[in-house]
Amino acid sequence: MGYVRLSLALFAALLASLVTAPLAAADQQGPDWVSSDNVEYLGSIKDDVGLTTGAKVIGDRLFVTSGKNISIYDITKPETPQRLGSMKVNVAWENEEVPTNGKVLAVASDFYSATPSCVLALQVTGCVQFFDVRDPANIKEVGSIPVANHTAECVLDCQWFYGRAGTIIDARGILDGRAPTVAGNWIDELKAQGVDSKSCHHMREIRPGVILTACRPFSVITVNPQDAPGASPEHPKVLYTGDSDAFVHSARWPREGADKFVLIGGETNFTGRCDGANGEFRTYSADAVNAGKSRTFAGPVARLQPAGNGTYVDGKPPANHLGCSVHWFQEHSTFKNGGLVALSEYEDGVRFLQIKPDGKIQEQGFFAPLGGSSSSPKWAGRGDVVYSLDYDRGIDIVRWRGQHYVPRRGKKKGYIPERGRRRGTNGRSNLPQLNAQQSVAQANLAGTLRSQGWSPGVCQLAAQQ
Repeated sequence: MGYVRLSLALFAALLASLVTAPLAAADQQGPDWVSSDNVEYLGSIKDDVGLTTGAKVIGDRLFVTSGKNISIYDITKPETPQRLGSMKVNVAWENEEVPTNGKVLAVASDFYSATPSCVLALQVTGCVQFFDVRDPANIKEVGSIPVANHTAECVLDCQWFYGRAGTIIDARGILDGRAPTVAGNWIDELKAQGVDSKSCHHMREIRPGVILTACRPFSVITVNPQDAPGASPEHPKVLYTGDSDAFVHSARWPREGADKFVLIGGETNFTGRCDGANGEFRTYSADAVNAGKSRTFAGPVARLQPAGNGTYVDGKPPANHLGCSVHWFQEHSTFKNGGLVALSEYEDGVRFLQIKPDGKIQEQGFFAPLGGSSSSPKWAGRGDVVYSLDYDRGIDIVRWRGQHYVPRRGKKKGYIPERGRRRGTNGRSNLPQLNAQQSVAQANLAGTLRSQGWSPGVCQLAAQQ
């Protein structure tokens, strides 16, 4: 133990010397963050600190949930959100993505829920709650379902909700005093059609009544009878599927399912080192599906592990405490058969990725908080502002200053260049250049560490202790 304490102390001294170094690619820095040159830090909102996990933008409003409250912000000026109201007594686990239409909002939990409706229903280990959020200054609970679900999603303008555990909830008339009811199980419905959905984490309505599931396999299902005979909210029908060799945390099909790519993210919790296939981001081809030639997405076309470990000033943390995860991500509004995606990577912060016309993936920028864990990035809708929902920090507000990487049309290769935009990192987060004094200090520390049997990978070795 003494050896470890001495080694970690030396590691801390080395890290401190590097943090003060001038930055190359990561040439933006503040007291508690670093970023690439094409990301501008605008500020943070600390009021929601406390397992700040999910959010959704509806028009000029931002709906945020944490482990202790629901908050609603006016984002008419995206750079400076103004709180309109909050409910600070809702103690429930996570609620990672926020299902809402701006009128009714659901909070799903499957670990704990200490709110009266769940406690009285003897479901302190999780339930689904519903809130009237039409008046931000007077948020009120309007119903609950005593079934644990890790996430939930609105279907058909929040008349129905689909829960991760398979729960189908009829919420029609909930704002008029009608109690929600359980109407079936969508996982059982899919299994009866030959699709055995394993380890489901989330569902996403990509257009009214059409839902993309984050399961193995992931599926596109419909509740619309015009899409498939016999389809209804209680009896969804399978349209397409895609195979995955790893856990699917989140899935998106841009442009309401018209894009040529489906985007898939994975998660490996409580993994201190980020390398290889843990928590990959992947692209799948929807070309054959869109052409009506197949019911199966092809791929993955490309894979990338955006998370990694380093020295903070190279944009990567020495270690990860929550794990290696492509947690939640969102494509930019300009995305069309490729383009820009913002992605949250826990301690690795927000990574900005370019999806190329061939589906290949390349990182082009980042915002990395020091002592944070980014859960979800949400584009504000204009101004290229991103809200980073952070478990530890609340909400970080940043602006993307880089290209949008919209692919050229026709046979022309590459993307449409935009004037006045800052260049990307092209997949590299360069280490900082040390000054003479720092170089001597580094050499002395390295000599001491080598004498103790440490390798040059001091940061990597320390993270494993």
